[in-house]
Amino acid sequence: MSTPFSITSSRLAKVGLILAAALLLLAGGLFAAGALRDDEDLERRYVRTLALAAQAIEAQRSAARVYERLARYSARSAEVVSGPPAEELRELQGSVDALSQQLRLLGDDHGDALSSDETAWAGLAARQLLALGAELDALQRAGDASGLRRRLAAAGDGELKQIDTSLGSLLSLRRAQIDDAARQARQTGRLARISVFAAGVLALSLGVLLTLLAWRWLSANAVLMEQLTQMAREDGLTGVANRRTLDERLPQEMARARRQKYPLTVVMIDLDHFKRFNDRRGHAAGDTLLRTAAQAWARQLRPSDLLARYGGEEFTLVLPACDQAQAQRMVERLQPLLPEKQTFSAGIATWNGSGNAQELLAAADQALLAAKRGGRNRIVIHGSEPQLVLKLVS
Repeated sequence: MSTPFSITSSRLAKVGLILAAALLLLAGGLFAAGALRDDEDLERRYVRTLALAAQAIEAQRSAARVYERLARYSARSAEVVSGPPAEELRELQGSVDALSQQLRLLGDDHGDALSSDETAWAGLAARQLLALGAELDALQRAGDASGLRRRLAAAGDGELKQIDTSLGSLLSLRRAQIDDAARQARQTGRLARISVFAAGVLALSLGVLLTLLAWRWLSANAVLMEQLTQMAREDGLTGVANRRTLDERLPQEMARARRQKYPLTVVMIDLDHFKRFNDRRGHAAGDTLLRTAAQAWARQLRPSDLLARYGGEEFTLVLPACDQAQAQRMVERLQPLLPEKQTFSAGIATWNGSGNAQELLAAADQALLAAKRGGRNRIVIHGSEPQLVLKLVS
């Protein structure tokens, strides 16, 4: 039998296991949430790097257009002393302004995504382009065609070529950053998926484990409760039903007998001179006698019959679908099963369909009292005590 200490230790162990499982599941969930958060952060960085690369590509395209126009203008024949047409010069001026604006955006809007050198270079290139645009505008207003042509050629061979080269380097760096961000995003996404899957598997496993533990726990408690219920309904010495079970079963059997319209008989049995037996042989021998007699009698009964220890050396039989004559024959079969040549007296009462359980028991007890007064070792049937007193064969 489990001791209170062992039961308490088992419950503490189960509670500890449940708490450990909950903490492990919580840790897995937090890890998965962290991985998902890192994945979202990498995704934002990746999108931002793509935007920066797109802006750098557009700036490179603008620089290429400016360089193309400068190359075309500087290649004009020396006889064209008036310089490029005003419309073409305005287009060149617009291209220079657009390129300077894009370079300024590279330095301002994405400054945190660029290194300090890249930011400084982008700002310097934008200032150089603005200064070039202002210089070209001044030469045009002054009507210095040859100076304008020389400045355009110098810008095409120097500043714009350097800008185009730097933009190519910047674009290569951005592409490398895109590849690195994509690789990190794939790794983090894979880790996040593995974490979520692991947390799900862990939750499922822990759920199954806790379900099995709970089922085992409930089953053990059910078995324990069944044992306790059985102990509460059995007589601890003889193993047959106790007085409590008799008090519950007898009204039920009476109700069933009324519905099904069959006789119901109760027999009260008392061992003769049991106190004298105890005094002569000892209480241990008396307990053995009671236990042996009860078990031997129980084996002779039908499954529907009930044998209960009423108290001390007194027993009660509840016999459904059994009349007085059948009950008498049953009692006569029980007498030879007593060891030590012990005898008993019995009183029989058959329910007449009215009255309650206590009245029926009282009737059987009255018949038992008549048997004991008549000399013991005999059967008395209630209602016919003066006419029918049957001596049992010892």
